[in-house]
Amino acid sequence: MPKTPARKKSAASIKEPLVLAEEVLSHDGVHKIGIMTLNSANTMNAVDLEMVNLIDEVIAKWQADDNIVAMVMRGAGDKAFSAGGDIRKLYQSMQAQGDEHLTYADSFFTGEYSKNYRVHRFGKPLIAWGNGFVMGGGLGLFIGASHKVGTETLKLAWPEIRIGLFPDVAGSYYLSRLAFPLGHWMALTGSQMNAIDCKQAGLINYCLANSDFSNLIEQLRQQSWQSNKAMNNQYVRELLKSFEAQTEIPFPKSNYDDNKADIAALFSLANTESPADHKQTHVVSIADNKQLLEKIAATFSQINSDNEWFIQGRNNFYNGCPATAHLIMQQLLIGKNMTLKEVVQWELILALQSVRHPDFVEGIRAMVVDKDFKPKWQHESVAEVPIEWIEGLLKSLWQEGEHPFREL
Repeated sequence: MPKTPARKKSAASIKEPLVLAEEVLSHDGVHKIGIMTLNSANTMNAVDLEMVNLIDEVIAKWQADDNIVAMVMRGAGDKAFSAGGDIRKLYQSMQAQGDEHLTYADSFFTGEYSKNYRVHRFGKPLIAWGNGFVMGGGLGLFIGASHKVGTETLKLAWPEIRIGLFPDVAGSYYLSRLAFPLGHWMALTGSQMNAIDCKQAGLINYCLANSDFSNLIEQLRQQSWQSNKAMNNQYVRELLKSFEAQTEIPFPKSNYDDNKADIAALFSLANTESPADHKQTHVVSIADNKQLLEKIAATFSQINSDNEWFIQGRNNFYNGCPATAHLIMQQLLIGKNMTLKEVVQWELILALQSVRHPDFVEGIRAMVVDKDFKPKWQHESVAEVPIEWIEGLLKSLWQEGEHPFREL
């Protein structure tokens, strides 16, 4: 089964292709299964603009090819499906001078949002193989698949509070629809969730051993594929369930279950009801969330836990970006009343404003570039973030009717 790069390399290039696209012939001799591999194992398959474009080329091609009946996405190596976006390149773009300032960052987020949206609309069975780290921009790609698999090493997270961004690439849509208070916990603490946690939360559909991958591909080749996409999705669903039923490898127990009582106590004051008209409630909800975040911060310190996972989450919240915490509360409040398309349109505003505000570049500096792990946020606590600062992060860069995704 030869692998071919999604885009032909120039003769002078010695760089490995960032995306591998393999078309595997089924046993009926007609239909094919597409296998796409994010091929940057040394960066844990970090997503940059080039990779985003290559992924989109592959998905568009296979979406239009009637002989491709199903698709599988995976990451190269054993460490990650994808640990997130290539934030070093974003840092360089935010630090650049003159015409280069923000050019790459704006292009990256615009491309990532518009092209990841295609994953959600693929239609054919799309299996995402969640082995190792699935975080940030990688999670934005993974979560759009129709069949999401978590292996015994899955570590799924929205960790953006640690770098001053926000849970992006449709995080608002998915986090706001999790059973309360799981979305609040994941977003405000960036906690890593294992496969059992994710299966219970509905973030993945199946728990399979990573060693099952090759056998799964062979079984996909033997399926009786049809032109009916719904029937093909049912075939894949039944096949993955049969693999899951036969999985004997032990999976880590749920971290969330072990800490559910403490997490429930932490967010007991949170109002989970969103206003019906979110477009008219930004100022009021920001003010309410400011008070709520102060209460959460105080309650965190009152919970006496010796659980390492809980303590790590608490430290992430305390050391994380206060402005990001405010944005997260807006995402959880507003996201549940938005369609996926509306979320994609809205979050592009947050992303482009984030690269124009100083916390994001500082977070990358501290956590990735200099690695002193001591970011100097613009505000020392959630209580000190002015409402006007959050309003600025939420403000559209375009006049009404000029949003680049208006016809998405």
